[in-house]
Amino acid sequence: MYVSRKDASQVGLIHICTFILLKLSGERSFGISLNRQFKTKLPCDLPLFSGSHADLVSITLHKIMVNGSQRLVPLYSCFLTIVCNFSPYWRSMSLVASVKLVNLFELFSSPKFLYSSERAYQNLKLLIEVFNNIIQYQYNGNQHLVYAIVRRRDSFESLVNLTLPNAFNQCNTAFPDSAKPRLDAEMEDRAAEVAAISMQDVDETGVPVTDTATTTDKDSLKKSTGRFVPTEEWMTELKSTLPLETVSRLLQHLVPVVDDMCQRKNGVVDEKEILEVFKDITMVGLLPVPHAIVIRKYQPNQYTSIWFTAFMWGVIFLRSQKPPIFDGECIELFNVSNDE
Repeated sequence: MYVSRKDASQVGLIHICTFILLKLSGERSFGISLNRQFKTKLPCDLPLFSGSHADLVSITLHKIMVNGSQRLVPLYSCFLTIVCNFSPYWRSMSLVASVKLVNLFELFSSPKFLYSSERAYQNLKLLIEVFNNIIQYQYNGNQHLVYAIVRRRDSFESLVNLTLPNAFNQCNTAFPDSAKPRLDAEMEDRAAEVAAISMQDVDETGVPVTDTATTTDKDSLKKSTGRFVPTEEWMTELKSTLPLETVSRLLQHLVPVVDDMCQRKNGVVDEKEILEVFKDITMVGLLPVPHAIVIRKYQPNQYTSIWFTAFMWGVIFLRSQKPPIFDGECIELFNVSNDE
């Protein structure tokens, strides 16, 4: 996936790999096994890191999103769902993976992305769920992520304190009347429809659960026309959809601790010192009641079945030219229905 991220001819391959990862990430045993130390040398220029296979997956998907083909944009929600699925079991996130995930939060919460379409905040929702899962269930051992969140607290606080006038001004600044969003909003909405059909929310034991926010999102899919402009209804939905309380509580408790350390040492504090302090701090009783772990399992459906069928037969045909097993002139690429 990493090597092929910029190759337009390999988009199908990345789709296949994505669905495989999506299928695997729905299994608890797979999420736990990703904690195994990663020691293999890969034949590509992935960022150097010392960590687990979970770090490898998240760093790779981050690179595809920030440095891949535009044709992969509809897969962003699938990439983030994969990380979200195994995040409750991620025991120790590397420094590199921590920084990359928080960088993604800053990217998707920036005006250029947040106001690119009516539903662009769905990527933020998945990222925040990743942070919440780790803070609530894997706090010990994940000081790197906690520190990365504290360092970028302004990005989180600005989203928590976002008001409609501010959103309106940010949107107009990011997208003047003459400018078009970088992302195709209509394409994103179509991808969201297929994603909603392809996912089923279940608990750790595989029992289906009802997620009010998710259900509302699936039922309220709309087609955007023209440039998106924030409204009161959109702001209300944004605030109710993004689960920011856990991160807010974390920042409320830890930011004063870091500020106090900096004040006592005249602003010269080593990163290792802060990480050591975080190890000794407990968040028991300070965070909201832990949420239930929700896994989004892949569900086969007619849309993905049609895509897989077309892709696989395309591969079979192209790889069967020498010798030519199939007569290309006799293959019907499209079925045309004639009501008459």
